[in-house]
Amino acid sequence: MTATQVIAEIESLPPQERETVFLRVHEIEETMIPESFLQGMKEAMRGELIEMQDEHFHTPPVAA
Repeated sequence: MTATQVIAEIESLPPQERETVFLRVHEIEETMIPESFLQGMKEAMRGELIEMQDEHFHTPPVAA
């Protein structure tokens, strides 16, 4: 089955079934995101950001 066929099948589902598919896709998607990225997003949401400068690419700053 091709991606186009899968999309057509999803589009033909009743709204409640489509929602179930979307929720499952998001669950799968979340498992593919590296934990380090999720941690960085949490830190950013808390305002724990460090301004990057060129020298940081060679010697990363130590977080406070």
